Amino acid sequence: MSLLRSPGEVTGGRRIAVLDGYRALAILLVLAFHYTVRFAPPLQRHAHFPAGSIFSGAAPLDYGWAGVELFFVISGFVILMTLERCRSVGEFALRRFARLWPMLVIAASMTSLVVYLIGPPDWRVSWPDYLMSILLIEPSLLSHFWAGASFKWVDDAYWSLFVEIRFYALAAVVYLAAGRNFVRYWLVLQGVAFAAFLVVVLTAFRAYPYLSLVLFPDYMPYFTVGICVYECYSRGPLNKIAAAGAVMAAGMALFNAYYGLFFAIGGTPHGNAVVNLLIFSLFLLFVIDHPIVRIFASRPMVRLGQASYSLYLIHQVIGVCIMRVCIGLGVPYLIVLPATVCAMIASACLLFYRVEVPIKSWILCCCESKVALFERRLPWLSYTTSGG
Repeated sequence: MSLLRSPGEVTGGRRIAVLDGYRALAILLVLAFHYTVRFAPPLQRHAHFPAGSIFSGAAPLDYGWAGVELFFVISGFVILMTLERCRSVGEFALRRFARLWPMLVIAASMTSLVVYLIGPPDWRVSWPDYLMSILLIEPSLLSHFWAGASFKWVDDAYWSLFVEIRFYALAAVVYLAAGRNFVRYWLVLQGVAFAAFLVVVLTAFRAYPYLSLVLFPDYMPYFTVGICVYECYSRGPLNKIAAAGAVMAAGMALFNAYYGLFFAIGGTPHGNAVVNLLIFSLFLLFVIDHPIVRIFASRPMVRLGQASYSLYLIHQVIGVCIMRVCIGLGVPYLIVLPATVCAMIASACLLFYRVEVPIKSWILCCCESKVALFERRLPWLSYTTSGG
């Protein structure tokens, strides 16, 4: 059996197209946030383009960071779909590796070079910074254990990838143990994580960094909503439990958002709650197949959504560096802004079609036999014989 199976074998093509459209919306939100208010006053004390402050207070832009949370919900949906298609932990790990790592190395290298050539001196990275970034090791973890050392991401946007890979690892382990009962086991784990999170926060107990490292309770509800949405959409055996679980996880996320118990730059408690409600509403519309979601299945949205990972990796530091240089040369900010957006989108699409897709296909084809050998030697890591 080939590893290169079509997503259409699991869900309809239009449904996948809608998810790509949601990815496009997510990356546009993040990109707009970073190119307007994120690096301008008052969020940035040392403003890189002060003219961006004209957008301060514009609600859609101030809450653009929520695009990352939207990505997390999509990941929850896609990862359960992927787990059900994979035969073993090895196949799942290979798929995630081929999807994430090659483009990460390319983007980190491009970003490091651009910063070295035209970026602010304090944005330049060391070799340890670069290595930790491509290995997706949270810099603060190493700084914690290496007294006097200070490390950073090549691009701060990579922080969300560290959350993603922890989710992948945890989901793979739970699926191995639970099999068809994955959703039930995951919801129990979600409840435990949220309860532990509340205890830690309310008691100011110092165990939060360790809890966050293992269970990431601040972002786990978004993945849980995605998992439950997939179970409901695919009419899985636990779809009724999943529907209740989606409501529970959404409530947890809203609680975290309203009380400021998660990372957010700016925003008000009510604004954070409304933004999260809008995210969850998108997936409710998706499950009930409301006609409005067909907007997201349009060809431009799908194409942008497909290239969203490449765009996410290159847009922030490279884009801001280019904007700084152009503004320094006297080009008006309101001209530089749309030009940079178009340039970054075009570059991401080129990278997706010419680099990301070919490399991913090559890795999957070359490693298929090794995964098959892995399955034969370690049958206990096969999902076809896992619990549930």
